[in-house]
Amino acid sequence: MKILYSKSGVRTFAATMTAIWYVGIAGCGKTSAPEETAKNVSPPVPVAGSSTKSQKAEPPRVDPAAAANATQAAAVRAAFAADSRLKSFAIDVRAANGAVELFGTVDSKSSQQKAEKIAAGVAGVKSVKSHLVLVSGS
Repeated sequence: MKILYSKSGVRTFAATMTAIWYVGIAGCGKTSAPEETAKNVSPPVPVAGSSTKSQKAEPPRVDPAAAANATQAAAVRAAFAADSRLKSFAIDVRAANGAVELFGTVDSKSSQQKAEKIAAGVAGVKSVKSHLVLVSGS
């Protein structure tokens, strides 16, 4: 099988590819003008009467209840990780004011009961509500 190309088609293709190559090379290594202009700008002048306290960034405010809930959920997760059977399951823990909810899958009713018992044994847990789903082979 013989494929014939016309001379004008090959020239057009070669010219197009050359133009693309030149455009690509022409843009390499150049810096933009705004970066150079930004170097020459002087810092803003402080306004008279402003205090330096307002210029300092305040640390983010943490809700103590949210921090306690996160700590309690982490403690339950750590208790699951310490158990040889439960550490293989993906169990999500949510805590709110001593009430713990469990979400995820386990392989048996005994694993579900063990998760509930371990969660209830963590300090500060007042109640446990299980939303664990039994899936064989999980």
